[in-house]
Amino acid sequence: MSLLYLALSLLVLILVPLIEKLSRGKQRFEHLLSSFLIVVLAGIVLGEIIPMSYQAVGWWAVPMIIIGLSGPTLIEKLFSKAADSTHQVTLLIGICGLMLHAMIDGASLNEYEHLSSASGLLGLAVVLHRIPVALMILLLLRPLFGRKGVWMGLMSVAIFTLFGYVLGLQIEKAISSEGFALLQSFVAGTLLHVLIHQPHKHDHSHNHKHSLWHEVRAWRTYNLIGAGLGVVTLVTLALLHH
Repeated sequence: MSLLYLALSLLVLILVPLIEKLSRGKQRFEHLLSSFLIVVLAGIVLGEIIPMSYQAVGWWAVPMIIIGLSGPTLIEKLFSKAADSTHQVTLLIGICGLMLHAMIDGASLNEYEHLSSASGLLGLAVVLHRIPVALMILLLLRPLFGRKGVWMGLMSVAIFTLFGYVLGLQIEKAISSEGFALLQSFVAGTLLHVLIHQPHKHDHSHNHKHSLWHEVRAWRTYNLIGAGLGVVTLVTLALLHH
């Protein structure tokens, strides 16, 4: 069964970009997608990654989160010419954090059958995790690095997932260390940073047949739908974990 969940978690990484490609150019869908992504990833960072780090190292996690969150902004202000480079580096650090998280998920899939019955749906939770991860890589890497960058990011997540699955318990022992918890705190801060400073592409090529107010109302509606779906996803993940 663990192999089935592993295959599904990898399949999601392929399907999400294909689905997004079919809906490309539809601004309302992009607003829905962005709202969904922000809610889910903020929930995962604030409700899962940061508490895990705090549990391992206590209040030492807080300064690492602050450095990851505000450090790039401070560098951009001090060295304005390096703003673009700083943002790209911060983005890549955040993506590397997602790869580490993928490795942990892979290890969890290896061992989930040995967990208590209360965690029996952990495999499904890992598969659901893949949806926001794939979306984040897609929406954050595409504006800066194009489709090739997106597929390289997705392939890296897949490789790290397989790596974690193969190593299993050895990975779980490594992630219990304080050093890893501090690193995870820093990465959590950088993920929050890239979420706040998410790059956008604006499409001005099509004609607007409706009034601006109509467009704004439509966007708000789709933003709310996306945020609502994000909340449902977070609740579902929480239930599957417990």
